[in-house]
Amino acid sequence: MRRRGTVPIRRNVQDFEDPYIPEESYAGTVICRTCHAVHQNERWSLDPKIYEEAVRTEGVQYVTCPACQKIRDRQPGGIVTLSSDFIPEHRQEILNLIRNEDERARNVNPLERVMEIEEDTNEIVVTTTNEKLAQRLGRALYRAYKGHVEYHSMGTSRQARVHWTR
Repeated sequence: MRRRGTVPIRRNVQDFEDPYIPEESYAGTVICRTCHAVHQNERWSLDPKIYEEAVRTEGVQYVTCPACQKIRDRQPGGIVTLSSDFIPEHRQEILNLIRNEDERARNVNPLERVMEIEEDTNEIVVTTTNEKLAQRLGRALYRAYKGHVEYHSMGTSRQARVHWTR
């Protein structure tokens, strides 16, 4: 069997510009004035210990992090729509699943957050700060409750739409 060489893992992944992420990295320690996320060594963190340490750092800068900017501007990176007759009976379980996934995602990347959850009788709409969390929620819903999940990206923008039904 003939090998074609190595295949880059990101070969089919398109890079998108996120207008909320600054082109230049922040210099020094930066704290978000809204959520208290700390940016150090080119990484955001929501660890309270890191925050307490950063507050005492000399020359710390206060900014609004990209996630808080998106929430303020109401610019979601992902929209997850759940629609089913299954929802009224299992609403609290579904909302707990969404909140737990949000918490797990924040621990890995504090810029991945649920922005808003809108509830109706047979529908729940969740907006997220980025497309990855929307996709993650779709996968978690499918693992927990099966059903049918559709993923759509919005062309040249980075926004993702996920629709779960059962």
